[in-house]
Amino acid sequence: MSEGEGKGLMAESAWLEGVAGDLDGESLPAALIDWKNDLPEALREVCNRIATADGGVWLVGGSVREAMLGNPWKDLDLATSLNPDDVLRIFPRALPTGAQYGTVTVRLADSDMQFEVTTLRSEGSYGDGRRPDEVAFGNSLKEDLSRRDFTINSMALDLARDVLHDPYGGQDDLGNQCLTAVGDATERLGEDGLRLLRAYRFMDQGKRGVWQPDGDLAKALVNCGQMLKNVSEERVWSEFRKILSGGNAATILERMRIDGMLSRILPGWDADISIQHLLDAPEADVVACRLVLLASDIPNERWRLLDHDLRALTLSNNDRNRVMNLHRLLNHLPSDLPEYRRYRASVGDLIDAHLAIENALNPNATESVRQGLTNLAPLKAGSRPLIDGHVLATTTELPYGRRLGRLKEWLYRIQIEQDLANSDEVLALLDVLDWVSTDPELWPDTDWP
Repeated sequence: MSEGEGKGLMAESAWLEGVAGDLDGESLPAALIDWKNDLPEALREVCNRIATADGGVWLVGGSVREAMLGNPWKDLDLATSLNPDDVLRIFPRALPTGAQYGTVTVRLADSDMQFEVTTLRSEGSYGDGRRPDEVAFGNSLKEDLSRRDFTINSMALDLARDVLHDPYGGQDDLGNQCLTAVGDATERLGEDGLRLLRAYRFMDQGKRGVWQPDGDLAKALVNCGQMLKNVSEERVWSEFRKILSGGNAATILERMRIDGMLSRILPGWDADISIQHLLDAPEADVVACRLVLLASDIPNERWRLLDHDLRALTLSNNDRNRVMNLHRLLNHLPSDLPEYRRYRASVGDLIDAHLAIENALNPNATESVRQGLTNLAPLKAGSRPLIDGHVLATTTELPYGRRLGRLKEWLYRIQIEQDLANSDEVLALLDVLDWVSTDPELWPDTDWP
């Protein structure tokens, strides 16, 4: 849901009061009133329907945190005293995306926006460190906020009453740029191992820098590290991917290594973390590039280990192949004109990501390659082979098969490296190449390196 989608000024719109929260609150400052008035009209409708059904409703989660920091809203998540069945009844187009845990995705007929509405919860113990033994729905906002992970995520806005509920001092921690657990840090992290990774992710505040955990949370991150083994690979990768894409990812990875967390996720990936600070990668490939740098000390001969770890992290086939291909390119830069041509033709859309990685490892050589590519003229014949299999079979009288296919590759490589302009120049190579008696498996191809 984008910030601008469904936006409408609501200064003149009425917010209906639902059930009040069972804890103290404070009046919203003028800046937050302005922020509230810039929220989408669809949100007001959802809140008013819940209030009309005698439910309590509060804005919770990341949007409250971002509001306190003066940032535009992104995701708008609500907590309610109504149970999931009631929410589904009030909103016929809603989806029971996580109804067993109290979460319903609310959709309106006249809006493309979606809102996650979650019933206030009162949970027992977490027997396996990844899911509660039982989920009990309640009507206490105070109890619901007490079970959240960090103070900066444990605030709630009553939009109808213009009241902020902040029982654990989230505002102070935002002001002090500090990450603090709600209650006992060891207990909070022990309830759900994923909170370990969430802590590292929330340390990275982008342009606001890196926020440090308080002493109790810092100790718990080390002492509770074993809890990560209870978290599914999909959840680990989802959170770790966000860490890798963060604006201060290099600093966070350093801390994760010191705390022993990185080796729990990627055992044996022992490359120097300091090179992560030198990475300036395309946004679309920054995660892949960081993974390749983490694995830069793993030789290509051990690609099975690399592939196994990436599969264990549940990367998609496309992402895994991209990482594997970039790792294969490590320390392989072109050095002369024919190589520049083949490098450009073979590496294709991985060039920018590959050069970003190489720049972190060997900036001088990489800058020379970048300059050479800038000055490299387009291929005269473009990027397609001038000779197809049918023409080559007719000319050489070779049957269709492995030898014919490998000969086509060999000719295409020379076409690229010598920048041949027409098919006659390519076919003339048949008079000088020993393609009749030699082993086709030894013939060069177009792959780089």
